[in-house]
Amino acid sequence: MEVTMGFNYGREKRAFDEKWARLEVEYRAAGMSEKAIQDMKNYDWQWFCSERTYRNHVQTLPVGDAESHGDVFFKQARLESITSQWDAGDVDHSRFGWLSALEDEKLYNKLRALSDKDLELLTLLCVDGFQQADIARRMNCSRNAVHKRLKKIKKILKKG
Repeated sequence: MEVTMGFNYGREKRAFDEKWARLEVEYRAAGMSEKAIQDMKNYDWQWFCSERTYRNHVQTLPVGDAESHGDVFFKQARLESITSQWDAGDVDHSRFGWLSALEDEKLYNKLRALSDKDLELLTLLCVDGFQQADIARRMNCSRNAVHKRLKKIKKILKKG
């Protein structure tokens, strides 16, 4: 089972500040201008912020039983663990072929019981990597409608 840890802002920010305290001393000693040092620090800060956003919104879909994983199960999940294991000989190449890669029979049966519209929503989100706003535009509905539908799907999947 793979579980991705969230981004610990306090720890990561301290590490960033400590790293840059050392780098500023090294860069000044090497004769770099203050502007060049600040430009490099700003670039690293932008990367730091984008990495924080990425880690807070993208988590690997855990392998195993949905009930044992709580809210992490569908929080902006990406099916990396499934898509990376697709084998051309084993996978149904239809739109919902990703289901055939699931090893958890209980989860597979729950997903197969969903409507094609719900499976399309999950495929757009988890397999194709679209954001909820993009899905809403594609499905000609509001982002809130997509969010509510995902909550309903999650509830269905959590049922014993």
